[in-house]
Order: sequence, then structure tokens, then C-alpha cells
Amino acid sequence: MISIYKEKLQEATTNYQKLTKKYNLISFLRLVVAVFVVVLIYFCFQDFNIKSVFGVAFLVVLFLFLVVWHKKISFFRKLEKSKIEINAKEIRFLEKNEYFSDNGTEFQEESHSYAYDLDVFGEKSLYHHINRAKTFLGKKRLASCFLNPEMENISENQQSISELSEKIDWRQNFFALTSQVSDSADFYEKIEMWIQKKETSFPKWMQFFTYISSLLLVSCIVLGFISENFPFHNWAKLLFLINLVAFGYIFGVIQRNKISFEGAYKILYSYRKSIAFVENSDFKSDKLNEIRKKLSQKEEKASVLIQKLSNLLDDLDNLGNVLVSIPLNCLTFYHFHVYIQLIRWKNQYAIHIKDWLDVVGEMEALGSFANFKYNNPKYVFPEINSDYQIYFEEVGHPLISEKQRVTNSISFVENPFVILTGSNMSGKSTFLRTLGVNMLLTAMGLPVCAKKAVVHPMKILVSMRLSDSLNDGKSYFFAEIRRIQGIIQSLENQISFVLLDELLRGTNSEDKQLGTIKIIEKIIRLNAIGVVATHDVEVCQLVKKYPQTLQNKCFEVQIENDELHFDYKIRDGVCQNKNATFLMKKLGIID
Repeated sequence: MISIYKEKLQEATTNYQKLTKKYNLISFLRLVVAVFVVVLIYFCFQDFNIKSVFGVAFLVVLFLFLVVWHKKISFFRKLEKSKIEINAKEIRFLEKNEYFSDNGTEFQEESHSYAYDLDVFGEKSLYHHINRAKTFLGKKRLASCFLNPEMENISENQQSISELSEKIDWRQNFFALTSQVSDSADFYEKIEMWIQKKETSFPKWMQFFTYISSLLLVSCIVLGFISENFPFHNWAKLLFLINLVAFGYIFGVIQRNKISFEGAYKILYSYRKSIAFVENSDFKSDKLNEIRKKLSQKEEKASVLIQKLSNLLDDLDNLGNVLVSIPLNCLTFYHFHVYIQLIRWKNQYAIHIKDWLDVVGEMEALGSFANFKYNNPKYVFPEINSDYQIYFEEVGHPLISEKQRVTNSISFVENPFVILTGSNMSGKSTFLRTLGVNMLLTAMGLPVCAKKAVVHPMKILVSMRLSDSLNDGKSYFFAEIRRIQGIIQSLENQISFVLLDELLRGTNSEDKQLGTIKIIEKIIRLNAIGVVATHDVEVCQLVKKYPQTLQNKCFEVQIENDELHFDYKIRDGVCQNKNATFLMKKLGIID
């Protein structure tokens, strides 16, 4: 698949070079035409004739055509540049493991039932690995999928992800479009405030006044020019002053009510391109078609309506240019009529804005998932069941490179809970995270890093990485107790997949052993499925008491030629070897 990215990179580079040549040529032509316009205007003043006037008019039209064409070429050139970056980054990611997207640190929740423990967010995290979203809403939607996976929609997600994974051109074109969006959380807060805020409306007579006053003023100016009847000039001056006062009032109202976010129209315009792209796409899966249907508003397309809103906001942004806005509005009340159109637009369509923009975010999330599947063709979709059966064959951690990854097989079908023992550095914690991450991928509708998987999707509860909180005055031990309490309470409501790593580290050995045994007995009575990792081999004796529920698994370490050797392969039974004393002797810490 790296070869395909290299082909796409070469294709985008070639297109970019062609567009750059065309871009530079049009720039030169614009300059030439502009010079000819200036020269012709000069000759018109020197020797006025109708041919020169038509010549100037033709060149002005030609210049405007070149401006529009230049803008269009500039846009396509930006898209090709984005595609160059997309493919180059994917190549470096696959060849050198160079992460390049946002890592989602802002979405981290230490109190979440698994996100902090499983390294879902942060540098070199699962989010960092999968994320390809460019917009704020896309990143937010992706984070929501990690934190609150829609397990009831796994089948639909699998279908849509499979479909998009086969459409590499669609994904790259879409991400090239979304990369043109420079949005932020602040933008959406302002949009939300604008939607909720009730606009100040003008009395109906005000609109009638603007039409009549503008008509009278323009008439007086025209009549003043074509006749020498000075009263027309006086009337024009009076009407101009009246209109100026009226515009001052209108200006204040508009400034208080328009979106107070500079450049909002630019962000909406760039979103329009992405929305139009989705509107014009053909999908097979039900979920993708349902998402696209959100962009239809009666007979009008969301992209067209967003374009209209963008244009209205663009016009209102120009209100601050007093050198233009004062004479323009005193003559025509142009921005008053724009504001009236904006209110009408808002009353009719504002409630749909969030849904339309959310479509882009949702498609970015699905596109990221599809990209993950495309980059990992050996991963498989798990077989979903509702019988609480969970089985992984040759499962590995997706964040460990294939060359370094060690896979293991494990079944929770016969004995749903595992007591896992092993020496330090033998791979217990990594294996727990491997199980947790692949259970999460399943819940999100993604393929898992395994040869085969059978999974009953369920809530994931983890206690692995806890810390003291000096601000809250809470110790590590208290934090762990509270986490275990939360796990027990959750299990009382629903069967869940539980991962526990070395329980009760903050207490003495005897108390720790007894407490660990009691916790295991409690959670298996609540039908928990999962693994508890421990160094305490005495805990493994519980298997004799609960042979139908518990099973012992272990990771072993071998000492060969006075060196430690880890194979990271899971085995049946209880760990027999220890390495702490050996390591300290080898490092000269103890004799």
C-alpha cells in the first residue's frame, strides 16, 4: 500500500506543477491586461472616442474573467498541495512511524473508565495513530467515538468503513477539502450564540422608508445633474443627511447582532466545499446515505444555503469600511437589506447549521477509520455475538510495529475471567492494553489487530494507571479504591469487560493479597469478563475454588547465559520465575 501512496504522491506533484504553470501564466496575463486598461484610459482622456470606451470595457471584462479563473486555479492548486502533504505524511507514517496528526490531548479524561489507562489520547496514542481529521468538529467527533462508542451501530459502522477504505481517491479529495478549513472551538461557540440569540428586528415601516428614501435621493441627484434647478441639489443634501442618521441607527443594530467572529464567512465558505463534495458523492452503505440525507433541506442543498449565508456575512463584514459603506448605504441602504435577508435566512435555516457542519465532522471520523483499515489490510473485523463469547486468535497491539509485535491467543468462552501472573517486564500490562484496545476497536466498528476475533461488545472498565492528586489531597491508594468502587457499581448494572493491573499496590502484602482475592470474588459474582494481573501467586489458588469461572495464565522469563530473555508469549498456569533480584544483582545494586 506504500507503493499506492507513492503513486498518488507523484500524481499530485505532477498536477501541482501543471497548475502552478497555469497559475503563473494567468498572473502574467492579468498584469498585461491591467497595463493595457491603464493605457487605453489615458488615451481616452487624450482623445475621447467610442472605440476606446468599448476597448476599455472589453479589457475590464477580460480582466475580471482572468481574476475568477485565477482564483479557481489557485483553489485547485491548494488541493493538490494538500494531497501532496497527505501522501507524503502517510508514507513517512508507514515507513518511519512518524505521527503527524493532532494527538487529542485536549480530550483526555483521567476519570474515564478506560481512556487514560489504555493511552487513547496523547502523544503516540491510539487517537494520534488513527486521527486524520482536519476540522475542529472532525477531531471532536472522533474523540467522541473513542470515549462513547456506539455499540448498537457496529454493523453499520463496519459497512461504511469498509466502503470508504476502498475509496482512497474519495478520502484524499475529501481531506484535501477539509484541510482548507481553519476553524476553532471559538467559531462554533459564536455560531451557537448567534443561533440562540433573538435578532433585533426593524419595524415594517423601516423597510418601506429605505426604499422610498433611496429612490427620492437618487432621483434628486440625477435630476440635479440633468437640469440646473438647484432645489434638486438642496433636496438631495437634505435626504442624504436624513439617510445618514437612519444609517447610523441601522449600523448600530447590525453591529450588535451580526456574528462577532472575524472571517466567519471564510470558514463557512470552506465548509461549503466539503459539504458539496459529500452531497455529490455516491454511497452504497445505509449509514453513509443517511448522513448525506442530512444535507437535504426540502428542495435546496445545504451547500447552496451555506454559500448564501457565507455571502451575507461577507457583505456584512464590509460594513466596517466606512469610506464605502457610508455613501453606499446613504444611497441604497444596501446593508440594511442584507441584514433583513440574513434574518430571514436565520429564521428558516439556522436550526440546521449544526447538523450540516456535523456531517463534515462525522465523515472525517469515518474517513479516519477507513484510512486505518486501509493502512492495516491484515486486520480483521471481529465476529459479533450476543452470547458473551470473547475470543482472540493471535491478537496484538496496533501501536506496536508489525516487526516488533508479539501476538497471543486467548479465550474467555469457557472460563470468562483470567488471573494473569508474570515477572516484571514480562508483558502483562502490554497484554492487558492489547485486549482493552482491541475491545475498543470492536465497539467502534473498526477491524482489530488479530488473525481472528469473536467478540460480544460490552463496556470496558480498567484500573491500570492511577496517580496521587496533591491538589485534591488524595493518595494513589485512595484513587485506586475509588476506581474499583466505580467498577463494582458499573458491574452491578451491566456485564462488562474488566482489566485490573496489580491491585492495591499501596498496602502491605497480606492485606493486598486478601483484598485482591475479595475483589476478584466480588467481580466474578457480578459476571465480569476479563483479566486481573498480579505478582501474588497465592491469588492463583482461587482457580481451585472457582474452576468454572477462573483460569490461570502467565508470562515467563528465561535466564540464558546470565541474560534475561522475554518471549512475551502467554502460557497456561502460574508464573514460576522471578527477575527482580537477578536484575538488581546484575546492576550491582545488591550482592
